[in-house]
Amino acid sequence: MKFDTKQEGLRTLFKPYQVLLLEHLWDLNGQSRVGLTSGQAHKYLMDKPEKKSRASVIFFMNDMVDDGILDYEEKTGKGGYHRVYYPKMDRAEFAEHVSNLINEKLKTIFKK
Repeated sequence: MKFDTKQEGLRTLFKPYQVLLLEHLWDLNGQSRVGLTSGQAHKYLMDKPEKKSRASVIFFMNDMVDDGILDYEEKTGKGGYHRVYYPKMDRAEFAEHVSNLINEKLKTIFKK
């Protein structure tokens, strides 16, 4: 994540296609645990102006797993194993998580 003060909302942290994917995952998980494979996520973006390669989608989803924002399960399917990605936190928890990260970073910067 990079913080861009010139943008609004989630676009201060993410590229437009990344915002679409996160919001789509959160919307899917309103009441139940619903996940997306990278193929499903890529297909979702195909009718949007922010089209990206499947590799870009995979890298982003894996980065979000590394950052603790998404989780995944391995499922078997056609062609082998596939990751199914799920949100690890809802929008409100994400907002708190990012606020804490930014506050902690600012404290270390201005502690000097």
